[in-house]
Amino acid sequence: MDLREILEQIREWPPWITYAALFFGAYVEYVFPPFPGDTVVVAGAVLVTAFGWNLWPVLALVTAGAVLGALTDWALGRWLFRTGRLERLRPSWREAIDGIARQFARRGAWYLAVNRFVPGIRAFFFVAAGIAGLRWRAVVLWSGLSALLWNALLLQVGFLLGDNIDEIDTLLARYTQVVWVVIALVLAFVVYRFVRARRLRSRQEESSRSRTDRSDQR
Repeated sequence: MDLREILEQIREWPPWITYAALFFGAYVEYVFPPFPGDTVVVAGAVLVTAFGWNLWPVLALVTAGAVLGALTDWALGRWLFRTGRLERLRPSWREAIDGIARQFARRGAWYLAVNRFVPGIRAFFFVAAGIAGLRWRAVVLWSGLSALLWNALLLQVGFLLGDNIDEIDTLLARYTQVVWVVIALVLAFVVYRFVRARRLRSRQEESSRSRTDRSDQR
């Protein structure tokens, strides 16, 4: 469903249903990442600019929905850790997850602060934060700040473009494409470093066993 179809539908709803939809749309993006949460926010911007809706309830609702969604993902990460389900994964997967958790334990605040600017994988930031044991207060603080800045930016885009829906859709699509290219490059680099480290460690272990075997033979 594109932005024009969303707007055509929500214009026919009572205001309270529209406000609830804005909140739910911002929330559900974190639970089901393919959901177009940014499109919902921009739809709110068009409602404000083109149809005279009040800005502050729209901004507050989409930000609150994002924070609640972030807390849901964080709780999932805590649950995965506490129930020991991560221990059932293959050793290579556990090693990769442990490495991500260590990164979040050291720099979690920075990752959460930029999460909202990274479409598609925002939810996984908070699952990782839960696995790493970040406190819920930090999750609320940084997810709220990031969502507030991002939503304010999207609303500003809506103000500038007014009801030029096709132009807004094109702008969001291009931004998402650029971000996904960057994500792909970063992931490729991370995978390369992970595989390289494993191979190096494997060679060191083989070398150590070889020296031990030669020592035993003597």
